[in-house]
Amino acid sequence: MTTLIKPEDVVSVPVPAQVAVTVGGDTEARITVAVTPGYHIQANPASTKFFVPTKLQLRAKGGVRPKAPIYPPGQPYRLEGMPDEFMTYEDTFEIAIPLQASDSACPGEHVLKGTLRYQACDDRSCLFPVWVPFSLPVRVVAG
Repeated sequence: MTTLIKPEDVVSVPVPAQVAVTVGGDTEARITVAVTPGYHIQANPASTKFFVPTKLQLRAKGGVRPKAPIYPPGQPYRLEGMPDEFMTYEDTFEIAIPLQASDSACPGEHVLKGTLRYQACDDRSCLFPVWVPFSLPVRVVAG
């Protein structure tokens, strides 16, 4: 009997450690992504325009603004019978997110909300792309 897995259950994004940023300053958060064994997700950038790249989005809050995520390099993956490799993420990896606190950022605790979009595949098929939510705790410190 085959167990069906839901696309949103293939990847987990544990709550990262709180990062601190000084008013008017910059910092970097690291978001850990864990992929279920036996699956891979498409890298960013994706190897072809037909693949759905992994994409992290994070919303600003309290004067803290995320900049463009920094994705790790993908790992080559080749399906049996296919001539070309494509780039994927497997196991556990991190996406870095530079953060900037404005000069008018509100000191204190904030939780930035985000989503991770991915398309998970195994060695036979791909699941539908999904968005999974995550949170990033940030502490803004007066300068």
